[in-house]
Amino acid sequence: MSRVDLIKELLDSYAVRLGHELIARTGDHVEDARLLDALEAVVLAHDGAADPVFTYANEAAAALWKTTVNQLVGMPSRLSAAPEHRDARASALGAALATGVVLDYSGERQALDGSRFVIHNATLWTFVNGPGQAATFIDWSPAAV
Repeated sequence: MSRVDLIKELLDSYAVRLGHELIARTGDHVEDARLLDALEAVVLAHDGAADPVFTYANEAAAALWKTTVNQLVGMPSRLSAAPEHRDARASALGAALATGVVLDYSGERQALDGSRFVIHNATLWTFVNGPGQAATFIDWSPAAV
């Protein structure tokens, strides 16, 4: 799947699952991809593999995980959380797989430099036309030490 097709599926699935758009779409898929890349909210997606890898990350996600988009895409998504938080993360993703969407999810994550933060009020959704899941959030805070 091309990057533009992936973003179209991500946006289409969000609209189906949530009943509204994630971004104000222009009708031009390349422009919509540019808007999503620059969105203030974090947006991530991973594939449907047994050990999913990130297939999409916007600039806000790369900045929060203290890396580049190119380093995030292709990384096993489980590595976005410290080992002791991976079961809770997997449980939330399982719930999104079963129901299509999970709202108001919160959980601790770990940046590539080892620093930790807590995401708040995240939305997780499962793709409608093929394997994959995505998440978006804008609210996060440093984890308590």
